[in-house]
Amino acid sequence: MKVKRIAVLLLAIVVMLAAVACSTDGKKNDEEKTLKVGLVLGTGGLGDKNFNDMAYEGMQQAQTDLGITFDYLEPETISDYTPNLRTMCESGDYDLIVGLGTDMSEALTEVAADFPNQKFSHIDSYLELDNVSAVATKWQEQTFMTGVLAGLGTKSDMEFANKEQNIIGVIIGQENPSLRKGVVGYIAGAKYVNPDVTVLEGNVDSFNDPGKGKEFALSMYNQGADFIQAIAGASGIGIYNASAEANRYSFGVGANVNYLVPDHIAATAARKVNEMVYNEVKALVDGTWTAGFKISGIAEGAVGYDASQSNVTLPEDIQAALTEIQEMVISGKLVPPESMDEIDAWAAANQYGK
Repeated sequence: MKVKRIAVLLLAIVVMLAAVACSTDGKKNDEEKTLKVGLVLGTGGLGDKNFNDMAYEGMQQAQTDLGITFDYLEPETISDYTPNLRTMCESGDYDLIVGLGTDMSEALTEVAADFPNQKFSHIDSYLELDNVSAVATKWQEQTFMTGVLAGLGTKSDMEFANKEQNIIGVIIGQENPSLRKGVVGYIAGAKYVNPDVTVLEGNVDSFNDPGKGKEFALSMYNQGADFIQAIAGASGIGIYNASAEANRYSFGVGANVNYLVPDHIAATAARKVNEMVYNEVKALVDGTWTAGFKISGIAEGAVGYDASQSNVTLPEDIQAALTEIQEMVISGKLVPPESMDEIDAWAAANQYGK
């Protein structure tokens, strides 16, 4: 009987140890679960040298650094946004789905409501939804400094400037609130240093039509513009090429594209979309991801002009002005306007050197 009791006791211990081992393995497996992220790009697609390429780069970096896996979809038109988002949600495979662009707001709002337990991060967004992390930057600050450069440059002795005309331009890829703020920032920056400057505006109505972008830009250069800000995705490539053909200047937007036409792209109105995407994924991995609206600007290092990789030589007085004015924005002493309706009154009340 004693031997039997010992055998029973030993069996119980073995069972208990096996249960603990299984429990430990299960916990380990849970902890080592590979997080999966979905990315729905904007209509410009990969190869735009801009928004989409930067987002994809951020996701690749997250895969390398954080061990996540990801899939992506490339919508051809805005009408593809809703079915693309739904496809990812219905699969149940994704711990986070990242969407790009203000023009995806309507689709994401609809789909997020139908899948309340799905986490979404929306880049370039002003949404306030319970399951969406809306990440935005101050577009008016992103383009403000290139506007300053254009306003000063058009009256300077820079090689390709046309100071007698005092005309500059800006071309967008589509009419939406974010890009409109970019237009506002550019015009405000120019008028802050050059109140009499004329700013031509154009809308390609596509983020992926370099031919049309070039056509718009050449038309502006023929009207006397010597600096054009592109805010047009892959259509901007045509604008940069036009600046070389017309022997004038252009500005990139988003990712630094100065190297594409280094003798004519004077600077890029930069925005670190790759870091925005990476940080959203990192928060998911760290367990700190939260829904809600977040916005950043020049002071946070999220946006600002970048003249690196450009061969364009800026006069010393323009360089000094850019440094001084940027510090004023960072400190909060100078706050660029956000709407077209504000520009005239804002410019009248804010003049550089006065």
